[in-house]
Amino acid sequence: MDDEELLIAVANTAHGADDELADGRSVRQWWRGLGGRSAPRPADAEAVALLRTLRAVIRALALRNNGIDSAVDAAALDGLTLRPDLGGDAPGLRADAAGDLARDIGAATVAALLRASARPSWPRLKACRGEDCRWVFLDGSRNTSRRWCDMAACGNRAKSTAFRSRHRGADA
Repeated sequence: MDDEELLIAVANTAHGADDELADGRSVRQWWRGLGGRSAPRPADAEAVALLRTLRAVIRALALRNNGIDSAVDAAALDGLTLRPDLGGDAPGLRADAAGDLARDIGAATVAALLRASARPSWPRLKACRGEDCRWVFLDGSRNTSRRWCDMAACGNRAKSTAFRSRHRGADA
């Protein structure tokens, strides 16, 4: 899985009332669904909360890439202590307390975020402008102008709302 795919996978773990990062068991199930190997220790509640904060940070940064100013509160990530990992093919980061699934995922995600944000393609990682959506996607348009995750759903809803608003103003 490349960096952007991991960032999108983490960012899109919440679907309305469904949260794939609800607890340690759901984190393990989600990670296995992505083809990841599970760590020897289950994720503790604090580490799962760090993952949820990391998800919010990724979404906020992706919203910024889509022209929506959003606050990024990464203070809660201070509990994720990372160490350099120089043992693989490329330098990376690992969790200080390796072996906890949520902390290992968090370390991999932070490393992916740092690498992805340093690339020229970083502005293509966006969050949907739909206020009830915020799905994170990779903008593959030629001029990086895509605003919504799906034009048929979120884009159409936004354009219909704007149309009705304009015509209500014209009728008054």
